[in-house]
Amino acid sequence: MSSRQLRKLQQQKELERAQQNAQEDSEAGEDVEEPAEVAPRPRPNLFAALGGEDDEDDEDNGVPLMEPPELPTAELAPSSSKKSRKKKKKSKKAKTAATIQETHENAKEDEDEDEIDKAIKELKLGATKINSGSGKDEQDSEAIGPRKRMNELLSINPYHLRAINEMRNLFGREVIESANAEEQQEQQNRRRRQHMPRQVDLETYLREPPGAKKLPEVSLRRNIFVQGKDHWPRQSAGGLTMTEIGKSDDGLSTEYAYHHDKNYDSVQQVFWAFVQVGDPMRMVHLLKEAPYHVSTLLQVSSVAKQDQNMALAAELCERALFTFGRVTTSAFRQDIEHGRARFDFGRPENRQFWLAGFHYLRSLIRKGTFRTALEWAKLLYSLDPQDPYAMRHYIHLLALRAYESRWLIGFTEQMELVAHHPDIAYLRQSLVLAKLQINDGPGAREILQHGIETVPWLYCALFQELNLDAPPSIWGISADSDSRKFWVKLYIHQTRDLWNNAQATALLQQVAKSLDKVDVTSLPLQDPVVDRGVTRLAYLEGQTALLAVAPRDLLDAQPNYEFDPLPPPLEQNVFTAQSARLPWGRDRGGHEEEDEDGGQGRLADLVARMQNQLARRGVAPGGEGAVAPGGGMMGMMNNAVDEDEDEDDDEVRALRAADDEELQRDIEAHMNWSNEQGILGTLMQMLGVGRRANDEGGDEEQEDGGGDDDDDGDGPPGRWPEEDAR
Repeated sequence: MSSRQLRKLQQQKELERAQQNAQEDSEAGEDVEEPAEVAPRPRPNLFAALGGEDDEDDEDNGVPLMEPPELPTAELAPSSSKKSRKKKKKSKKAKTAATIQETHENAKEDEDEDEIDKAIKELKLGATKINSGSGKDEQDSEAIGPRKRMNELLSINPYHLRAINEMRNLFGREVIESANAEEQQEQQNRRRRQHMPRQVDLETYLREPPGAKKLPEVSLRRNIFVQGKDHWPRQSAGGLTMTEIGKSDDGLSTEYAYHHDKNYDSVQQVFWAFVQVGDPMRMVHLLKEAPYHVSTLLQVSSVAKQDQNMALAAELCERALFTFGRVTTSAFRQDIEHGRARFDFGRPENRQFWLAGFHYLRSLIRKGTFRTALEWAKLLYSLDPQDPYAMRHYIHLLALRAYESRWLIGFTEQMELVAHHPDIAYLRQSLVLAKLQINDGPGAREILQHGIETVPWLYCALFQELNLDAPPSIWGISADSDSRKFWVKLYIHQTRDLWNNAQATALLQQVAKSLDKVDVTSLPLQDPVVDRGVTRLAYLEGQTALLAVAPRDLLDAQPNYEFDPLPPPLEQNVFTAQSARLPWGRDRGGHEEEDEDGGQGRLADLVARMQNQLARRGVAPGGEGAVAPGGGMMGMMNNAVDEDEDEDDDEVRALRAADDEELQRDIEAHMNWSNEQGILGTLMQMLGVGRRANDEGGDEEQEDGGGDDDDDGDGPPGRWPEEDAR
């Protein structure tokens, strides 16, 4: 029985009980009236002055008596008039009580019925809308379940985002603490010897000197992405912030975006100019001045990687991710833990996070911390369902390495429901290995048999890669299109080592030999085309075998820089900062006012600070014995000058002085904007950042030294003007 029916029965019982009490009171009054003439004289009530019985009845009915109580008398002669009046009064009170109670119960019942009826009407209305609505609404309601399940699968545990936690689980806390102690001792010994050779390497140069102020312990340890290090500079993020764009209609995702303020945008413009110069050591000096500028961190990380200093390259990527983590909001941190946070890849500021995360993920794989790498791959995939960095090709690999096979099976099944990736048929073949990990032999055999019949050219190439003889069922079947060749090479490049084990190869040979010859004519003639995201992955991998079969139109697209590889086309970008437009050419109509008001001043201040920074570190521009680091690919920074060594090698000293004179000339030209500008000034002029005074009229006009060429689009962005070509 429902709660509503129970309430109705209880109300009816209370109403009947009240009516019965009223009848008993009336009958009792009539019984008292008949023997009234023969009744003996009652004794006086000594407590009548305190309120009497009538007071209790009236108070029970909620109507207080305002008349004073009657005083007791010596004789109470009963009379018919008084008895009749008392009887009527009691009947009236009983009737009033029953009426009030009935009214209250009816009102309560009506209120309950109104609420229930209202809920029923809403349910009926919703059902009517669903039944009479369009098919799109039904599809949306059906798709909410898989998308919600995908969010659960992509939920991030911040504990697994830090490699130190996995290393402690693998090697033990004592081993990690001992290694950290040895590293600290080595750093101290290096600092003691620092003044002797008069030279320091790039890693020591980028560290803070002994005794410098450190970042707060809370900032170092509570960062959601990585744990900070003590020797990192104590400075702010430099103008990088995070904002919330809005929530999706179904409430399953929230979009966030990183934002650059004017100060950060000024540093980004200087970074762009140094990219055009092509001197990595100027990038190093810029990083020393702006230690948390993400683009510079990633560029110097690439320099360290070319010097084979993988530890420093990984640390600079960590500092970039630490910078992103410093400005995250509490809502964003909660959303990534539930798989609901989203980024728009069309925003150049957001793309820097993907690039930093990708390089850091590669460093985690080199360390062997596959569980941490898997968590980062999940995070980068969850931020955009379109998967702009093709993280799905790392997820299936890392899940098997980290023994997360059950999770991989569920993820692949949901990905087929909610995503539309063209290479899903190839990714499904890793489920064979996942089934083997969980000792599901029949399931692995079933998936493998279906895979051989669906993509036989993949397994034929896999047999060749494993130095096995291809069975008759797939012998001679090869990829006959560029797209198929690309998908096959990419999959084998990622999973070749995983298939190369006794259990997998035995099952592979057994199932392939038991099948008949695969009918290729019943299969599609071509695989889906290779999208930009997978091409970007191949470009960053740098494998020549992959690049040879990658789409040439995507690889040759411009602009394409190391700090923003294969960006989306211009119309798909969302520009909120002036510097973000520079790779596509100068936008003449958008930000001239802003540059005139404050952009030029901020650039001049930054260059002046860099000049002072070089002077403080012994690089005295233009003076006697000046030293400017040149040939930065060697990874060595001259922190001071060994006079005896320079006297013996005058040629080296002259080259350094000439290089520093050029840097000084560029800085002065940029600050003064004279007619004879250096390289940096020319580049800034080409980008349209600065202005110079007109000799004839005194008015300011925009320089034309290359801006028109950029706008025409005839050639790569940032090229030299014809009159300056050498």
